[in-house]
Amino acid sequence: MSVHASETSPIAASYGAPRNTEGNGEPSSSRDGRRILAGVLRRVAAWLCSPGGRAVLLALLAFGVAFAMRMLEYPAWQTPEYQLDGEYLLATHDAYHWTAGADGFEFGAGHPMSELVRYVALLTRSTSGAVGFWLPPVMGSLLAVAVFAWAAALGGMEAGLCAGVLASLAPGFLARTLLGYCDTDLVTLLFALVSGLGPGLWLAPRLHTLPELAVALYRRLRRGRPLSASTPSDAPDVTGAADDPLSPRWMAVLLCSGLLGWWSQEWHSMFPYLVRYYALLVPGLVMVFGMRGRRADLLVGGLLYALPVLGGWPGFAGAALLAVGLRGPWPFLRALAERRVVHGLLWLVVLWLVADAEVFQTMLRSAQSYIKRAGDAVAQPDGDVLVYPSVAQSIIEVQDLSLAEVLAYFHPWMPAALAGLAGFGVALVARPAALFHLPLAVLAFLSIKLGGRMVMFGAPVMALGICMPVHWLAGLVLRDNFYRTAGRLLVSAVLLTVLGAPYLEVIPAMTQGPILNKRHAAALKFLRTNTPEDSMIWNWWDWGYATHHFAHRSTIADGASHGGPSLFVPAAVYASDNPRFARQLIKYAASKGNIPGNVFEGMNNHDADDLMRKLAARKEPLVAAQGRQYLVVSFDMLRLGFWITTYGRWDFLAKEGRGYQIASISKPLQFSMENGVVLVQNMDPVYAESIDVLDDTGLNRQMYFRFNGRHFIFNRTTGDKLVIDDDMYNTLMVQLLLSSPEDPRFTPYFKLVFDNVHTRVYEVL
Repeated sequence: MSVHASETSPIAASYGAPRNTEGNGEPSSSRDGRRILAGVLRRVAAWLCSPGGRAVLLALLAFGVAFAMRMLEYPAWQTPEYQLDGEYLLATHDAYHWTAGADGFEFGAGHPMSELVRYVALLTRSTSGAVGFWLPPVMGSLLAVAVFAWAAALGGMEAGLCAGVLASLAPGFLARTLLGYCDTDLVTLLFALVSGLGPGLWLAPRLHTLPELAVALYRRLRRGRPLSASTPSDAPDVTGAADDPLSPRWMAVLLCSGLLGWWSQEWHSMFPYLVRYYALLVPGLVMVFGMRGRRADLLVGGLLYALPVLGGWPGFAGAALLAVGLRGPWPFLRALAERRVVHGLLWLVVLWLVADAEVFQTMLRSAQSYIKRAGDAVAQPDGDVLVYPSVAQSIIEVQDLSLAEVLAYFHPWMPAALAGLAGFGVALVARPAALFHLPLAVLAFLSIKLGGRMVMFGAPVMALGICMPVHWLAGLVLRDNFYRTAGRLLVSAVLLTVLGAPYLEVIPAMTQGPILNKRHAAALKFLRTNTPEDSMIWNWWDWGYATHHFAHRSTIADGASHGGPSLFVPAAVYASDNPRFARQLIKYAASKGNIPGNVFEGMNNHDADDLMRKLAARKEPLVAAQGRQYLVVSFDMLRLGFWITTYGRWDFLAKEGRGYQIASISKPLQFSMENGVVLVQNMDPVYAESIDVLDDTGLNRQMYFRFNGRHFIFNRTTGDKLVIDDDMYNTLMVQLLLSSPEDPRFTPYFKLVFDNVHTRVYEVL
């Protein structure tokens, strides 16, 4: 029995004695609190045991495991060489484009990717550079959640745990989303999955499988009944999809999914093609695999997705009006919305939106840009052409892959990759909604001709192909619902443990560190505070984006303008052995608005060749131009010396270029600065014509009276060991970096303004 005290003694009150207690002296408020807490815990436990709660828990677990595995590369970044002023450098050139855009600089400003970086930086009170470093593992791990959701849509929620993690860690995707790889690859594959997820979740349980379709057709043939479009409906409804396909909830999902798919086209050029496939796939699946009595509703639902995904906000408005007509209180509008002739007209609108000639022409040009290996031809008004060198052959991500290399990008173990492909075939038979992923499989194998960047699209195909058949097989063995769920979870966990094991070694080995040396970055940062804002920076296009980020200055070329004249003009400067010609070309480009394309405007191959000869002639007066230009030379550039000279020594008449010789020595070696002897492990002694040794303290140069064209450059800081020929050694990119800035060859044309041994910056006089 409870005892309620009407008053408390002053002494008791001074110690805060409670007024209400239970018979055992325990405060009733404490007991009530425990009851409330126990009730909350029971409800949480019940929710976690429900399908919805279990889905959320498994999705979070998939994200957490994927993120934890990705962090295996983080220890490799714990070196001062990978940081500048306390901030990590980034791992890919394009990342600097988006971080510069997030800061409001250059043409990346306003792009959804730049806006994503900007908003995350604001939310976390961080810098764009820090976001660019940490965002990739977070966004890359979200792919595990998207693949998990697709596994659930295909009837394999428990399998989604393994499938999601394997997709996120697939080498083809992982290599493009490591720490510091802040590029659109973070969202390209993610949006490709999410854009079709809404209609996939809605449609998957309302479709007959291919075996069911075959059985129904066989039964009709045995009965002697004619085949018709309603044949599949004879198969039993085993999906359990009893809810209304046009309920307000599903209509909202379809409308929002369509709008998301339309917005995805702002992110990457592949989405205009992909969303058209999705828009046509939905009615195609309905007509072939849809259940009797539901096809009409499913086709209407397809309109709620197809109109916004192709028409944007106007399409969304039309689809929303259709939805309101179906569920609204207005009889006239409902009668109009339910008429099949209206549905037919709207599908004609969808077909008209799909058949956009401009979209398909863009797709063709994009494919040609990946496949092309010859020069870039530009037609001229007189009918002639001006042919520039093509950059495609030097970009790693567009180089061809063999079939074995493609499979290696799916999973480190080739048998697992093959099993995933075979399992995806099984998934197509067992779940027609898996056809949403068919374009991803096609893109992955097109990497054989379109380049390695495409191979990442095979990650979810491989992961679902491995895990879904195993999930279905476990369901056949385990009959009881509780043991079936627990068994499938156990199978998924075991499969993840086995197939995830190689990543413990693969992930740390994959990290390559930053794309930019910290000394190069320091030079670019110097430009930000020591040059006029309207300065033009001449750097090789690979580092154009980094120049935007660190210097906030415009560049002569960058990652988006590296074809045709934007490729040749800076390459001609760096590959030249004539400082006067290099100065003339820079100033001539400045007189044309610092736009390389203007340098050769209206010219054919002969005109372009004549212009180059004229600028190289010493009898020609020096070109005058407004503004200031700065030329950056760095050790980073030497590694690309073959390609830069291939482009820079391009012959407009012969339509070809010849790169100078440069080789990297991977074996241990010893050398003597006194006599110029270089001893490479397991090789005969080599006598150098020159040896240059760089470290943070300075440059040590030694020339020898030999003329054998063997010039060695050793960088003690980076560990690089290069040997180059005479032609390469005499280029401006080498001589401006290694020679004295007071060399009379350079002083009339270039003035040194920054030097940290690894990188130099010259003002063009």
